[in-house]
Amino acid sequence: MTRIPENFISQRLLTQMLRNKGDVAKYGEEVSTGYKVQEPGDSNYSSTVSQMRGVLEEIDGQQSRVATAMGYLQTQDSVFGDLNDVLVRANEIAAQAANETNSPETRAQLAAEVYEIRNQVISLGNSKYLGRFLFAGGADNNPAYDTGYAGAGNQFTVPGTAGDPANDVYGYTTNADASLTRTVPVTNDLSVQVNASGSGIFNDAIRGLTQLGRALSGYQTVWTTTDPPVPDQAQSVAYNFPTDFNQQTQDIQAALDLIESSRATDVVPARTAVAGRMRRLQSAESLLDLSKTSAQEILTNLQQADVFESATRLTEAQTALNASLQVTTQLLGQSILDFL
Repeated sequence: MTRIPENFISQRLLTQMLRNKGDVAKYGEEVSTGYKVQEPGDSNYSSTVSQMRGVLEEIDGQQSRVATAMGYLQTQDSVFGDLNDVLVRANEIAAQAANETNSPETRAQLAAEVYEIRNQVISLGNSKYLGRFLFAGGADNNPAYDTGYAGAGNQFTVPGTAGDPANDVYGYTTNADASLTRTVPVTNDLSVQVNASGSGIFNDAIRGLTQLGRALSGYQTVWTTTDPPVPDQAQSVAYNFPTDFNQQTQDIQAALDLIESSRATDVVPARTAVAGRMRRLQSAESLLDLSKTSAQEILTNLQQADVFESATRLTEAQTALNASLQVTTQLLGQSILDFL
């Protein structure tokens, strides 16, 4: 009869004991974490687990880009809402002032609010999001508007009094990148413009407010036909009352028309375009949420453990480990006398 060597028996016992210890560790981990797969290699579906994790990482990145783009657009939408409101107020002032029952002195009293509205429009045109100017095109580190188109030399010379807002001209930035816009790919199938060139949105409104404020203050306003237009200094002079009272009324009405035209043809379409982009982002966000939920469900089904089953197997593994420890201890503790 063939005798089994002791070292073979010892090796088999140690191997079984280590296997039992591994089972205890495995099922203990499943019970404590609720997952049967910690790493892709822990499962027969390792490629699917790895793929689903990659999908979830990609979706997280896309959701982050959607949130950032939405922030840009929501800020623009808020700006356009405020801009529309202040232009409506400017129209109310112009309509009130155009009534010829108002004297030049009464009209002049309304000018201060118009200049404040213009300041507010400039501030809106220089709005920022995440440190970038929204309406400076590609020149998003430079303000969209400042006094003077190419410097202070383009300010009105009449009235010419230092600090008088009737002198001020605000122009769109001359930065070489100001006409550019930025389109960001937020998902594999969607790219969205996240900023704008403010010249087509704010210029006419600012020019109309300048004309209105100057008319109310008692000064004519004539622009050159250049692009961009600058003050025609020879004709932008003070009214001669009472002779020019009707001219003042006409200039107030012309400024009102320019402001209203800007609101209707520049601001409202810009806000509508932003709203359309926001709806596209919202649709993309909903699809990403669905995709993420689906991928998470697949990954959960592959990874999540049945805690009750794992607990049962843990108990069985601990029992087996204890038994193998006892057997190993007994056998390895025998001496040569046990075999005589």
